Amino acid sequence: MKQFLGEDFLLDTPAAIRLYDAVADLPIIDYHCHLSAQELHEDRLFRSLTDVWLGGDHYKWRLMRGAGVAERFITGDATDWEKFEQWAGVLQRAIGNPLYHWSHLELRRFFGIEDTITAASARSIFDRANELLARPDFSPRHLVRKSNVEIVCTTDDPLDPLTHHELLAADPSFETQVLPGFRPDAVLRIERNTFLPYVQRLAEATGHEIVTLDDLVAALGVRVQFFADHGCRVADHSLEVFPKTPATDAEAEAALVARLAGETLTPEQTGAFHWVLLTKLAALYHQQGWVMEWHLTALRDASRRFLDAIGPDTGFDAVGEDMPIYAVARMLSDLDAAGELPKTLLFTLDENANKQLAVLASCFPAEGVKGNVQLGNAWWFNDTIAGMTDQIATFAEVGHLDAAVGMVTDSRSFLSYPRHEYFRRIVADLVGGWIESGLYPDEETAAAVLRGVFHDNAIDYFGFMEGSADE
Repeated sequence: MKQFLGEDFLLDTPAAIRLYDAVADLPIIDYHCHLSAQELHEDRLFRSLTDVWLGGDHYKWRLMRGAGVAERFITGDATDWEKFEQWAGVLQRAIGNPLYHWSHLELRRFFGIEDTITAASARSIFDRANELLARPDFSPRHLVRKSNVEIVCTTDDPLDPLTHHELLAADPSFETQVLPGFRPDAVLRIERNTFLPYVQRLAEATGHEIVTLDDLVAALGVRVQFFADHGCRVADHSLEVFPKTPATDAEAEAALVARLAGETLTPEQTGAFHWVLLTKLAALYHQQGWVMEWHLTALRDASRRFLDAIGPDTGFDAVGEDMPIYAVARMLSDLDAAGELPKTLLFTLDENANKQLAVLASCFPAEGVKGNVQLGNAWWFNDTIAGMTDQIATFAEVGHLDAAVGMVTDSRSFLSYPRHEYFRRIVADLVGGWIESGLYPDEETAAAVLRGVFHDNAIDYFGFMEGSADE
């Protein structure tokens, strides 16, 4: 029987062990996460292990709720120790959940604590970790340094002034590049009550009166350029509903004018606006040489009761099914035909769509670009051994593994970086297994390919070096 989290954790063959050894120390490129640039700039110490580990971590919250833990111990007014005590008791029995592996990896890699997390060991772990967190070398910046993170791309609203990014870029004492990521969800959500106030703020921020569709696109173009001037290389989209039907500029214009007049839109009008504005944004990204990320099939805020009680983004999302593949193909094709298709990553929460999207992506190549459009890595609920294995195997089987750009952390926690180790081990085991089975003969080339997957490809694909804010 293997030792828990031993040196050969997740590695079942000699070839897998050798491949992992060849890539284990590569720097991390975190091109999509929800870390706070403000927290990195201010670099304040964390209050406790609960603060850094459970605060804002929807994955852990969901697990605790599934175990019947009262909300008071999750997002409520319980003390840090009471919350951690509940978490430890739940995690002890979380057989098969990746959180069990992630949590123990984080405890070992950051704190050097090798105890198994149980209800009985919780107090000792909590106290020892808190002693370390009180030290200056356990601040957010130091945690990022310890993880060997080379580049972080945060997720930022177009109206964010990026003040903390500017301050970080001007601080030579922090080596990790922290770049903004453009996330224009608020301006796409024309059907929501927040849309009209947001458009007013956009107009004020850019000095563009917004009366027409052209006005709106021009104002967004100002913000895109502002982000580009601060080193942005990626635009990220949370597409709860992908528009199903192509629309004309005139139809989108009519929808916008009606909404600005205070009217309630029909689903057809909403869809027309979504379609056209998404294509207009894609053209802006293409001009900048950015990568466009589409996050598909997410069902957000499934519980109305908890949405009303504690708000959005608190762990009540699910896997949706609203991904009209014909519409996705049509939009990519129209952008490609117009010469306005940016490099694009297609993420899906529905692992059954992996092959569908991976094959579709290969229909839109670009000379000199590896994986111009490609299947994004296993995301969110698919951050599991089975999910990661299926995604990367599908990528290799119907595409070119040498083009893959690694994984996204997609996390709000500064302790989440051992997930990259998890991913690297899983992929090394998969490829090592192919080598041991006689399915691929060249281990040296395989190691070079994996170095690309885990580091080099992302540098090239996103153009991080050329897009440095220092240039």
